[in-house]
Amino acid sequence: MEYQVFRLRTPDRVVLDISNVEFTMPAAAGRNGRGLVRTFRFGAFAQGKARVVIETAEPVRVEATRLIREGARGRHRLELDLVPSGSVDLSEREVAAARESAARLQLGDAVPTPSPPVPPSTAASPRVPVIVIDPGHGGVDTGAQGAVGVEKDIVLAVGRALERALSTSGRYRVVMTRTGDAFVPLERRMRISREHEAQLFISLHADSLEARELAHVIRGATIYTLSQSASDERARRLADKENAADLLAGAHLSADAVQDDVRSILFDLMARETAGLSLNFRQLAAKRMRGNIQFSRDPQRSANFLVLRQAETPAVLIELGYISHAEDERQMLSAEWQRKVAAAITAAVDDFFAKSGSIFR
Repeated sequence: MEYQVFRLRTPDRVVLDISNVEFTMPAAAGRNGRGLVRTFRFGAFAQGKARVVIETAEPVRVEATRLIREGARGRHRLELDLVPSGSVDLSEREVAAARESAARLQLGDAVPTPSPPVPPSTAASPRVPVIVIDPGHGGVDTGAQGAVGVEKDIVLAVGRALERALSTSGRYRVVMTRTGDAFVPLERRMRISREHEAQLFISLHADSLEARELAHVIRGATIYTLSQSASDERARRLADKENAADLLAGAHLSADAVQDDVRSILFDLMARETAGLSLNFRQLAAKRMRGNIQFSRDPQRSANFLVLRQAETPAVLIELGYISHAEDERQMLSAEWQRKVAAAITAAVDDFFAKSGSIFR
């Protein structure tokens, strides 16, 4: 077995990359730390590579690593010795390892997420709209955590149900940013949308509250569109949290995701043309989903989500509910509820292209 260990800063983390490993631990493992370990996350990260991200309570250094064989059955134990460190500077080896990891992801060396084949009846028609479904998080990035489930699994289940509903209609070509428990960087999700020339981008997430005294009160779904300034403080905090997904997984945004002044101006000009379409779909989705899903008090909001920064593609981000609320989590884990929500979103897609389809032809 090959493995690599390095540290990252802000927040302080120790990253362990291991070759050809599948995890069978419970989803809740790692939520409660001890000593220097605050929490840890684990999951698939890149092709043939798994990752454990250990968030530490203070800066540490990795004093030693050992791969120990246990008994005669081929079992092994990998040990890391973490000790407090007065120095917070990363070594050249650690910086090089982090850069190599990020470069591999940006070059496409991530866990493969194949899209279903295009039916011949739709493949021959250039007028079939392309819809990208983006189940958030995945792999080492679990997203929000509930009492039983985790965000990455819930949104993938809803994404699959939505993909089936849209594909069954025969009116659309559907592309998934991930089809399994895979980590996909935010910039790559946007690139998938650009490469397939998507005419609608739907990102699926589940919200959570850290404040326990409010967790049993705040619930309901919310639909977001892009805005440089958030519609409220809660929307701003949520966007900041979702935009930090790559950081928490030990990945980095490529320089491609940072726009200079000229590119930013061109982006804004194109984005104005699609902003109205995004708002239109948000309204249609809210109308169709109402009655099938519990909405928050103010369900139509806006914030500066990275995956919604798509100048040529109408895009929305749907928070399906609060996984921190017991009833919301129970519903989101229900296969019947997932199918009902997928059907409602499909109806909104039908409404959207019936009203705006001529624009895309």
